[in-house]
Amino acid sequence: MTHPFKTVQHLLWRCLRWVRRLAGGRVAELQARVYWDDGVTLTLSNLAQETETRASGRVQVISLADFRAAIGELWEKYQNKILIIAESTIGRMIGKGNTYIPQGEDTWLLLFPGLSSDKAQQRADAIAASIGEKLMGAQFTAHEVPLPAAAKLDLSGALNADGSLNMEAVKIAISKIKQAQISTVVANRSGRAAPRATVAPAGSVVRSSADELKPFFHQAWCAETESIDLFLFRAATESGQDVYAEHAPPMNDATALDLTKSAAAAFTGMCDAGLQAKMAVPVPFSALRGTALPEIQRLIANLRQRDRLLRLRLEIVQVPDHATADMLVAIRELFRAYVREVAFVVDLLSPNEQVLVLDHIILGADARPLGDSADEQLFQDMMIFRQRAGRRGTYVTGLQTRGHLRRAIGAGIHEVGGTALTEDIKRLPHRVTVVPREELLAP
Repeated sequence: MTHPFKTVQHLLWRCLRWVRRLAGGRVAELQARVYWDDGVTLTLSNLAQETETRASGRVQVISLADFRAAIGELWEKYQNKILIIAESTIGRMIGKGNTYIPQGEDTWLLLFPGLSSDKAQQRADAIAASIGEKLMGAQFTAHEVPLPAAAKLDLSGALNADGSLNMEAVKIAISKIKQAQISTVVANRSGRAAPRATVAPAGSVVRSSADELKPFFHQAWCAETESIDLFLFRAATESGQDVYAEHAPPMNDATALDLTKSAAAAFTGMCDAGLQAKMAVPVPFSALRGTALPEIQRLIANLRQRDRLLRLRLEIVQVPDHATADMLVAIRELFRAYVREVAFVVDLLSPNEQVLVLDHIILGADARPLGDSADEQLFQDMMIFRQRAGRRGTYVTGLQTRGHLRRAIGAGIHEVGGTALTEDIKRLPHRVTVVPREELLAP
């Protein structure tokens, strides 16, 4: 005899009954709020019956309960818009073969039958972070609110004996979300680093050193426009060390945030002045995995839409070897819709293999560590770099000789820069400089 919960259709029917009971009959607004992959036969029962998946975390819970409580009466006013934001994000990011089920008006179960526990958690974390970024950008309220987070649902207790969902298990998972959010808020307000933030001695306050740094701009020539129309924001110590360089000392989140604010202000100034150019704003990978992330997201989202979509490049720099493709995809998706392009800066000779897995990005590299390498050797290195990039756009900065510059252009690098082209500048020019390709290729 077939168990009544063996099919997606029966599970969906049961879930809609839960929604009707929890939402007071408002099924008309919620009945379309489910994303299914029609080619997948998927139920909670199937997952729970697999011994090796018990408590594996392949069922995740995302809740907006704390966000809902924080905005109070505004929830009723903006509820439909909030749900559209949340569920369209889940539907877009959950991936083929996975599905989600609404639980009431502010909670969702996410089912990942084909992923490992770690990858399911990473995917759910990325979805929760993306929902939070969009809710912040929509500015439903001016004061700080707790954003959604993901928590795993213990599969060994996910179902009752009759096959129905164990709502107590769901509540426990949601309570873990709340505890994590409270811990983060307390840590932020006390000045201590929250989980996954920059490591600091217990009880210490992480201070920004941005005031001690000197901002400047690299300039780059673009093959498409045959002009110097890309300006890359950078900052240096008193000794001249570029703090964004691949092997520079780690930057704490407070410094990264303040530098990003300076870069955002420079970008706005460039656009206000009418300079028809692009700007690259760098952010260390570590800052996008720590407490600075929400504010960095807000800074980018609050820039004028037309300007950032046409002219802003977000550069992810100092990507560690242990970064996984899932981590990098999550970062890309957080910003991709808000900027012209997302770039990852990699080692020219041995780019991170995980970065090379990604699409919808461009690849950058710094040639300064290569010093005065032989022209032909550098040409071969850049040819290989260009080939590995495939259809992705590429740029190389730090070229120090005219020979290097010519070889980079000959290798098909799309944008090139360095002292071989022009010196770094402290202030942006009033207009772009047109430089014909022939002029750069001349001996």
